[in-house]
Formats: sequence, structure tokens, C-alpha cells
Amino acid sequence: MNREQLSEIIGNIDDRQIAEAIRYAPEEASASPERIGHMKKKRIITFVLAAALMLALGIAAYATNAAVGTPQAAERVAKEQIAIWKDMGLLSPEVEFEGSADAIVEIPERTGNESWYGRFFSHSYDVRWYAGYAGTGAKYGCNLQVDTLTGKIMMAAIDAMAEEDDVLVRTEDIRQPADPRNPEGEQVTETLYFYNNFDDIFSPDMTVDRFCSLLAEYWGFSGYTLADTDAEAFYGTHWDAIDGSTLLKDLSSDTRENYYLTVFFDGDQSGAPMYLQLFQFPGYVTLMLGTAHAVG
Repeated sequence: MNREQLSEIIGNIDDRQIAEAIRYAPEEASASPERIGHMKKKRIITFVLAAALMLALGIAAYATNAAVGTPQAAERVAKEQIAIWKDMGLLSPEVEFEGSADAIVEIPERTGNESWYGRFFSHSYDVRWYAGYAGTGAKYGCNLQVDTLTGKIMMAAIDAMAEEDDVLVRTEDIRQPADPRNPEGEQVTETLYFYNNFDDIFSPDMTVDRFCSLLAEYWGFSGYTLADTDAEAFYGTHWDAIDGSTLLKDLSSDTRENYYLTVFFDGDQSGAPMYLQLFQFPGYVTLMLGTAHAVG
């Protein structure tokens, strides 16, 4: 039984039926054996189906699903999963998201179209902490999509603001147009600064093989394959698979290249790939990964 089938079955169960099937009914307890023996078939079937689903999903998974039913629970689970990533070595111990989440957005379950390779997207909560570029002054920011069924992070975009002692990669001058309210005003040149501070997010000696192995372990897959990235439908270009010994930080690209690494995991969603991207934005860097992505 796959995830789609389970979700369909769960969606067809009326919570009121389950509550009715297991409610305390003293009037029935005092009834005659004949009456008790003729419990409505609907209640019996519903109760058995609910019990079977608990066994199919596993008690732990069922409990997690119940725990990720509110935005507050999603924030708590997101923090717990980030702690797991740090313990595993997927993230640097310094990665911290301060205070309460700045936003929590519910993402409905949906199936992808051809642009998403027919992908399945689970019901999730997008838990967000904003970094310094949003005026918070925080070192780190993120978007984390927490799956309500498993409690796992299925998509992550983690930002780290650069500091004065970080390596300056390049600068770029951009001429801003004149203020339309002042036609005689001069154009202003703004200088953008790009840094290489990915070691704020993960270990600088992390290889692609090591990172993907840890992700496979986290998501429960038995292995992975680094694949070619066929992006013709999106970017009009193509990237070959890379050597797994490549340092993760060397995947870095600026926003003009739109490079991403495609990884297939054994047992993934009908062969749908995971994507992995590293971006250098003005003043900060971003690590993006996951299965819930349009071009994955």
C-alpha cells in the first residue's frame, strides 16, 4: 500500500464515525446481550478500518500525524527535525532560528502536473524564520516544509547572512533607474556583494556523497543515484551528473545559472528526483533541497 492509497483511505474516513464507534455509551452497556450483539455494522467497519490504518502506518507515524495537525505543532516539529539534522551532521551546529516562527503557511496536498513530472506533494506546513535581509537582524532564515504524515522535513531553504570576515566572491554594479518623479535626477549605481559563507550552514569538507547518504538515511531510503539534470523544459540547458567526491560547497552558483543537482533515491516517489541547489545572493547564501519542488 503506497502513500497515495493511504491518504485516499484516510481522507474518506469521517472523524465523526470514528468518534461514534469508540464513544462511551452507558445506555448500551446496560442493554441486553442481544442489543449489544447487534452493533451497527457501520461502526464495526469504521473501527476496524481505523485500527488497520494505525497498524499500516505504524504507531509512531500515526502519533506524529496527530501531532502535526496545527501550526503550533508544525513549529515544534520543525525545531525538533532541525536538531536531528544537526546531530546527523547535515547542518552546522551553529544553525539557529531565533524566537517564534515569523510565518507558518499550510500547504495542501496535491498532485503535480507534467511540469512537476507527475509528482505527489504531501500535505505540509511551511514554517518560516526570516533572516537579516528581511530586517530582522537574524543570522539565519529558512523555509521548512514539514510533512504532516511523517513529521519529516521534505523541503528546506536555509539562508545564512554573510559577515565582514567572510570571503568576498565578487561584486556587481547595478545602475538603478532615475526616480520617475524627478526626470532630471541622476541614475544611482548600487554595488552588490556576493560571499562564500556556506560553512555557516554545513561543514566545509562535506562531500556530495556524504550529504546525499545522510539525506537517504533521514528519509528512510536505502541508496541514491546522482543523475543528469535534464532541465530543457525549464532553463533550456542541461547538466551532467557530477562525481560524488565533489565538495558540496562547490555546487555553488549565482542566480543567473539556475544550476541544481538531481538525485534519485531508491524507493522515492515513483522515481521522482530530489533537487539540491546552492545560491549566492547579495549579502547571503542559501542551501535548497527537497522533494517538494516544481523543477525537482
